[in-house]
Amino acid sequence: MKNVEKALAWMKSESKNPSKSWKCLCQSSCRTAYGMPAFGSSAKQAWANVPNKYKTKITNYQDNEWWASVPSGAILYSTAGTYGHAWMCQDPGESAWSVDYKRSGKIDEVPIKIKGWSSYYKATVGYIEGAHVYTDNDGYFKGLTKTKWDQTTPPYENALKAFQEGAANKACYRASCKLIDEGMGDWNPVPYEQKWPTKAWTKWAETHGTDPAHYTEADHAALFA
Repeated sequence: MKNVEKALAWMKSESKNPSKSWKCLCQSSCRTAYGMPAFGSSAKQAWANVPNKYKTKITNYQDNEWWASVPSGAILYSTAGTYGHAWMCQDPGESAWSVDYKRSGKIDEVPIKIKGWSSYYKATVGYIEGAHVYTDNDGYFKGLTKTKWDQTTPPYENALKAFQEGAANKACYRASCKLIDEGMGDWNPVPYEQKWPTKAWTKWAETHGTDPAHYTEADHAALFA
């Protein structure tokens, strides 16, 4: 899924028939639409991680000509607040796909300027062209480090066993790799030796507003989104 038409079709389908709650998962929704691996633990961090040559920046959030020039499928970024926001252009100058704007936890087609969220609108910094730069280096943005996670989601039961019992299984290894990719730490986990990364998990849970003392199915789905 590496082209604009498929990404936008995914957004539309996910809006009508959501596969999960997308609450606070704006960056995840945009990269998932393109089938991209994680390239930032939040929208704000993702924008920082993308090389400048792939960015089209805005100098004045009230520049109507700039908004009209944003191409369909581009991922827009705002750096407001702690985590920022990411949303995807549908119709240049008119509409875009965003999580949480109309319905909490859902994806909806919304006004591209998201003026209902004034702080995010005013802190818009620019866009990246999604599929236009997702072509080389085995599907990773040029200049970014490849992810450690192998894109395989382990069974929830296996991850829960690692969390509760300290089992050094493959699920624990994959969870560790995913947490590293999300920016929660930097180490080299070893399969079947790595035990539950409590410090990284706690940081991720607190970042995503969940209880680090528990590991629920919802947590599992969000971590491996």
